[in-house]
Amino acid sequence: MSETASFVDPVFLARFGLTRINAIDYFLHPLNPFRTKAKTSNEVLSMQGMNIGTLMAWGTGTRPGPLSLEDGEDEYRVALSRLTGEQYELLPLVNME
Repeated sequence: MSETASFVDPVFLARFGLTRINAIDYFLHPLNPFRTKAKTSNEVLSMQGMNIGTLMAWGTGTRPGPLSLEDGEDEYRVALSRLTGEQYELLPLVNME
């Protein structure tokens, strides 16, 4: 695969767009040739119904929702930190002020 190869799922993008909330889900798409072959901790969380969007809407047991994007990402990072194995994380937001 060349360095300029890419992966695009037009159906996913048309339905959901691409935002920080669903970027990890898009990267873990089963047809994405760039994803790891191993099961990731992100997929384990997803099977439990946990992703950034869900955490933002419903919160957690200790932090009821709705949560801000930053708080949702923080809770997702905390959930990932409890698991072992390969994980995909978002880069922190950069304040461009």
